[in-house]
Amino acid sequence: MATPVRDEGAPAAARRWLWLYRPPAPSVRAQSIQVVHMAHAMACRGHHVTVAVDPPRGAPAPSPAVVLAAYGLEPIDGLDLVVLPSHPTLGSLAWRALVARWIAQDDGTGVIYARRKRYARDVLRWAGARVRLVLEVHEVDSQQDRERGADPAANFALEREVLAGAKGVVANCPGTLALLRATHDHVPPAIASHNGTHAGRVRSPVGPGEGVGYVGSVRAYKGLDVLADAARRLDATVTLVGAKGQPAAEALVARSGGRVVLEDALPHHAVPDRLARFRALVLPLSPGLFGESLTSPLKLWDYLASGVPIVGADLPTLRDAAPGAYVPYIPDDAASLERALRLVMTDEPTRAAVLAARRVRTWATRAAEVERFVASVLP
Repeated sequence: MATPVRDEGAPAAARRWLWLYRPPAPSVRAQSIQVVHMAHAMACRGHHVTVAVDPPRGAPAPSPAVVLAAYGLEPIDGLDLVVLPSHPTLGSLAWRALVARWIAQDDGTGVIYARRKRYARDVLRWAGARVRLVLEVHEVDSQQDRERGADPAANFALEREVLAGAKGVVANCPGTLALLRATHDHVPPAIASHNGTHAGRVRSPVGPGEGVGYVGSVRAYKGLDVLADAARRLDATVTLVGAKGQPAAEALVARSGGRVVLEDALPHHAVPDRLARFRALVLPLSPGLFGESLTSPLKLWDYLASGVPIVGADLPTLRDAAPGAYVPYIPDDAASLERALRLVMTDEPTRAAVLAARRVRTWATRAAEVERFVASVLP
């Protein structure tokens, strides 16, 4: 095992942490990437962190070392990564036993760091005041229910119950925290802490670069229809890395007149080298709660680490995360996106300006922020 790397300032006193989430891993899902990297970064600061993951559906359970290797991470002292059984019932039983054992062994100084509200509610109902729970929030489900025209009552009650029992809240961005405070009368002490990337993912562009790149899923709120419309008028290819095989992706190829090209998903550790080969990177988003308030896109932090200029939607979430470090376009406006892409691909002063404004934010930085906050609410 590696020796913990103590960075981002002197760490606080070591604690036991239980990450209250069980994402599938290895996986290219954002939740999986974020949870595993944050648990690893916290262990690098000298804490003892327990985190459980589910094996990918239909696959045998990998070893913890295989899971970490898929994310470009090394095993480290202090990180207890538990791969749950692949059988759903056995996996649930093992998860419940792990949580119960952790709580039974806690001496009153540990931190339950809840990434899922339902798990947080269950633990609070079972253990009550015995647990010191900090909630990490990436969404406000009751408001998203309202946006969809669904009944928000159940999610509102869940949020209220968990907020009442939490000692603190870590939101993924200022918009999420603001929406949470606008929705609920009581929110415990809280901070907004953006996501990040790993320092080992920093790259330099390879040659002059070819075409426009996008990495991630094909979903309606990502604004990819507008990207396809803009691509139709571009002289360059727009490559959607990870979109091959996604049901909605073929329609984007047709909509773009063949200018959109689909590629298979890459293992997480292979993404930075692919990004470095593009001329420009694009981060489209649509207006709405997700795009305007709730996102701190993982791809943004990898994009910024690539050294390749970025075009992004002109929305509060991106402006707050990376001010000046991308060329903005008007969301849902294909002509505006086309102009921005042409500018960032051909105008050298523009390219230089956005690259000069970029900042590489790492999981180590975020871990230090979370650590300091938790020390302030759980002395």
